[in-house]
Amino acid sequence: MNIATTDRYMLDTVRRRLLRNGEPVALGDRAFDLLLALAGGEGLPVPADDLTARVWPGVTVSAGNLRVQIRTLRRALGDDAVENVPGVGYRLTLPLTPAGIAGPGSSVLAEEVLVGREEELARLQDLLGRSRLVTIIGPGGVGKTCLARAAADRCEGLRVVHVELAPVRQPGLVPVVTAAALSIPVLTTDMIGAIQKALADQPALLVLDNAEHLLDEVGEFADSLLGTCPDLRLLLTSREPLNISGEQLLHLCPLSVPPEDEASPAVIRTFAAVALVLRNHQRAGWPALADAEMPALARLCRQLDGLPLALVLLAARLRDCSVADVAQALADRLHLPLPLGDAYRHDSLAHMLDWSFDLLSGEEKLLLSRLAIFAGTWQLPAAMEVCGEAPLSPPIIPALVANLVARSLVAGPVQTQNPGLRMLETIRQYVVARDPDLLRREGLHARLVRRVGHDAQSYYWQSQRLGLSKAGLESDFADLRTALDWALGGGDILAGQALVPDVLQPFNREGLYAESARYLTQAWLACDATTPPVLRAMLGLALHGEGVPIRLPYHAYRRDYARDELWDAVAALESGRDYPAYWLARGLVNAGWVLRYTGDPAQTQILWARAAAVAEAAGSYNDQSAVLSLIGWAAGCDGDMETARRSFDQSLEIAGRIGLQGNLTLLRYADAEFTNGFTDRAIAMAQEAIKDMAGLQPALRQTLSANLASYLLLNDRLEEAVPHALQALRVLIRHQYTHAFAWTFERGALIAARSGEMVFARQLMMLGEEHLIRDHRDRTGPEKMVHQRLVAALGTDHAGVPVLTQEEALERLVLLLEMGQAAAPVSG
Repeated sequence: MNIATTDRYMLDTVRRRLLRNGEPVALGDRAFDLLLALAGGEGLPVPADDLTARVWPGVTVSAGNLRVQIRTLRRALGDDAVENVPGVGYRLTLPLTPAGIAGPGSSVLAEEVLVGREEELARLQDLLGRSRLVTIIGPGGVGKTCLARAAADRCEGLRVVHVELAPVRQPGLVPVVTAAALSIPVLTTDMIGAIQKALADQPALLVLDNAEHLLDEVGEFADSLLGTCPDLRLLLTSREPLNISGEQLLHLCPLSVPPEDEASPAVIRTFAAVALVLRNHQRAGWPALADAEMPALARLCRQLDGLPLALVLLAARLRDCSVADVAQALADRLHLPLPLGDAYRHDSLAHMLDWSFDLLSGEEKLLLSRLAIFAGTWQLPAAMEVCGEAPLSPPIIPALVANLVARSLVAGPVQTQNPGLRMLETIRQYVVARDPDLLRREGLHARLVRRVGHDAQSYYWQSQRLGLSKAGLESDFADLRTALDWALGGGDILAGQALVPDVLQPFNREGLYAESARYLTQAWLACDATTPPVLRAMLGLALHGEGVPIRLPYHAYRRDYARDELWDAVAALESGRDYPAYWLARGLVNAGWVLRYTGDPAQTQILWARAAAVAEAAGSYNDQSAVLSLIGWAAGCDGDMETARRSFDQSLEIAGRIGLQGNLTLLRYADAEFTNGFTDRAIAMAQEAIKDMAGLQPALRQTLSANLASYLLLNDRLEEAVPHALQALRVLIRHQYTHAFAWTFERGALIAARSGEMVFARQLMMLGEEHLIRDHRDRTGPEKMVHQRLVAALGTDHAGVPVLTQEEALERLVLLLEMGQAAAPVSG
């Protein structure tokens, strides 16, 4: 490529950019420094040694580094732009015109890289307007340099000088590289004085980029400049603060990522991490990613922590592969070279993290390696318990963690937006890769299992005193999964089996029913002759009873379990002494459910009465209230409303006495009233129950809304029923609450029929019937009445009706309810 003689080039030393016909030419820092050095020759050759000294001040590099940057300039400006003068050096032949101070919004490079940082950019501009010293801190690859460039680009009226400190490894060179950026001859004897004089000419912004390895020297340098240059502002980027007077901090966090349960492609595309990947993908000219790939892309963005550098790598890998294929290809993402060009300083994620790891002390390195056991957010006491073993004693852990937070290797409360701490997954995988055997060698998995077990039991007792909506689980669910996967995977089977009964409650509260079922099933299948009887009893009763509130394959074998094992399980629990006392109450409740489903209501009530007494004796007030509501519900189903109301009132009294929510009791109370013909009382109770559903587990929220919808629908109040039915449907879809699918389809069929959608109503009726047959379930109470109304409206002969899949039916039902199609009720 030759120089286009019609092009006009302007050199803007203030904004550190070259303009071609008014448009910026993308050049990296090294290439731009080289251009400045060549331009300083004023058309004469500049010796190669002089160029190297200007571009890499104080750093020893090979001649190949200079040749690489020469080629970079020629690629950007034309082969003839830089002439090789044999025996002398290089000469710039490109005619350059000095540019004045540029206006805001002109740095194309910053705009090309900056995505999803509008709020941070506004905050940074505000800080620069109020303070003379601002430091952007954050982990490597989070985009500190890009944000600094974008902010500097918007500082009107300021001379902007960018100083790259990353290559500086020897002490005393900060003034040298700053002088080079200011085009001050490095031979002066008073380097700082010359810098102060150069910065006194006009208001200036000095950007010191990547200062984390030179904090003491940069701190002294910053103090001296700020004290003598009143019109100077300093903007630093670093992985930890300078900690000097007047410093204002901007903590830069990774880009926002979609939550785990977000499935809408349109919503996924709005998150900044996804937007960055899509932007890079699109500008590379590659085919657009389909909506169907968005959930998988969201998972990848979460795995990469929303870290911009990692996301650029991801975008580059999407050129020839689907998102699913890239997930496998990125298994070695730490070491893959990044096709990023000069806009980025690191050529791989591992290189970026080596930079931070090498700055740590021996104790900090060891603690960081041990902290990799935590896959999620954790608290200091957990770190002290799990990681505080020789040579690291628990008392020194807090100070070491503070150092790691300061160095942006551990995310603190500012970054996590909650009281906990965490390690970005990218950093965590890097640390594990440095010593893959450390976690096993130091027994950290076993220590984690013990810790999360204690947390789960503490969570249980909080739920009994405060209620589930106020109970807090200190351990992160990611760490629960890590502990369970290791233990049940062979690390310590018995410890894993003992942990499962305690973690079912927090998993269920979050609607993680599939995970509850998976771990419960895995623990049950691991039972053998060495399994303690009380542990086998607890697992078996939870699996065949209602330990997980969804339909499980084992429910089809309840009758066999009741005949062969149930009473031995109850006896084992009654005689157990080495396990938590509340296990007995919960085991008796599940035993009662098994008997209820297998046709023995009398024994069910006996077991539940025993469970209530055990819970009361143990001080498990939430469990006591819940069991009493079960007793009332069962009595109501059997037509004994006197016993039912007495049990319900006692349940509500306990809940009110200790400040627990009474939603569950009101739900069962309303169901019993409706079953016995007290419709108005049932509706009033259900309406009271849904007033405050904050903190309730999804299954309870779904059932509360669904039951109220059914009561209103059966009371011919269709328009009132529709919004509650829609709310229940959305919870069901989001959490795949399989227990309610049959009733959802039948209730939806009645709404469709009354809205005039007769074919759709028959399709939904057929799907409901299929679920009931498959799950071996019987209709009771409102469900029986809904079915009777359906049969009256639609009959039972659905021959020739087109079949819908479950997914199609749910999608159409959502649309029907959203549109509020409430036609006149269908007559017989």
